[in-house]
Amino acid sequence: MPSLVEARLLVLGASDTGKSTFMKQMRYVFGDAFPAHERRRHLPHVRRNLLESLHKMVLAMDVLAVAYATPEARVAAGRFADMVPLEAFLHEDSPMDPSLVEETRAMWADQGVQEVFRRGNEYHLMTNADHFIASAPRILRDDYLPSVDDILRMRYPTHCSVTSTYDVGEMRMTMHDMGGQRGARGEWVTHFARPTAILFLASLAEFDQNVEEADREEKERKNRVHESLEIFETLLGYPPFHNTPVILLLNKADVFRKKITYHSLADYFPQYEGPAGDEAMGREYLSGLYEGLAVKHGRHYVSRFTEATNTEDFKAIFSFVKTHVSRNMISRGGLL
Repeated sequence: MPSLVEARLLVLGASDTGKSTFMKQMRYVFGDAFPAHERRRHLPHVRRNLLESLHKMVLAMDVLAVAYATPEARVAAGRFADMVPLEAFLHEDSPMDPSLVEETRAMWADQGVQEVFRRGNEYHLMTNADHFIASAPRILRDDYLPSVDDILRMRYPTHCSVTSTYDVGEMRMTMHDMGGQRGARGEWVTHFARPTAILFLASLAEFDQNVEEADREEKERKNRVHESLEIFETLLGYPPFHNTPVILLLNKADVFRKKITYHSLADYFPQYEGPAGDEAMGREYLSGLYEGLAVKHGRHYVSRFTEATNTEDFKAIFSFVKTHVSRNMISRGGLL
């Protein structure tokens, strides 16, 4: 049996761009596919995503001075105003209160709450809050077991590096998710010398959001796309990575498709001159910002628009990534 060709990829990008989702898809498609005991381990995190999203929205109703449209929603909101009592529902064996489902439904059906949901960029509401809230009747059952889709959409920040290895055809691929939180980035350029390739994830959907850590720690307002561009430029200009192939995945195209219908790209990027609500022109504009940096630094890269939570799309993404890694290894003498 011929030996496998070794490839090492650094998975880089700012916080909440989909790196962990990409790694989870690798495990689902090429690993153990999340057996039941492993899915059960994620149960508290999924329920936390649901209840914390509702809690944040209730607080935002007051901060943004948005009125509830129905008395039912106003009453239901009281249940989610304080996270402390809700912590009791965040254990694997916690008995559920059936009234939580009805209170969630009353909240989610309210037009005032829907307005605050659309303004989630103003208070750092997690990307997939709507998925978890709409799934509350299933997630809040006593016999709930997280689905793979729940696990892929679950928000769980990576504060340290995570390494996984998979045998894919003739290639043994080791992937290092270096974490996107600001405190984790210092490891990026020192952790591994001469990787086979760099996989850089950037979120299209963050065009209307600020960096949460900057808001909290530095009291500054920085657009998330601007921060991603700064990280991308630092990566392109870092001498040890000068000859390392870069694959750019412009992720969360599905979320961008929804957001662009109610948030104008020009409100956040005044240089954008395309029509409001035009998905294709909007994402090409954002893609062009990364291309401009590559041209500035004389770097070649390949890119693709992606939806990392979509497993079928992921398989196409991975085929794209593997093809380019293989080609670069051949050109550099890495394959015989």
